[in-house]
Amino acid sequence: MQVNDLLLLSLDENPTTGFQWAVDGGGSDLVELQSSEYLPARESKVGGGGQRVLTFKAQRAGIGQLRLKLWREWQGEPSIVERFTVTLQVRE
Repeated sequence: MQVNDLLLLSLDENPTTGFQWAVDGGGSDLVELQSSEYLPARESKVGGGGQRVLTFKAQRAGIGQLRLKLWREWQGEPSIVERFTVTLQVRE
């Protein structure tokens, strides 16, 4: 990535279960979350799943990890059922 580039991550999610994707900890200081949007699947019925689309913007050059977790926020860390980690390399 280059500084100011956008990174879009699309992860399976079903918010009717209470589980949602969130940045795990501070995440990488290389990118900043710009938006988070849930898109239901086209053929999804009530209670069906879809995709969480997270958009990040590269802030500075460097190498680091961005960590996400699928959890129920109100239940805290013990509710984490899945993690997603990506290594970022941002250049000037």
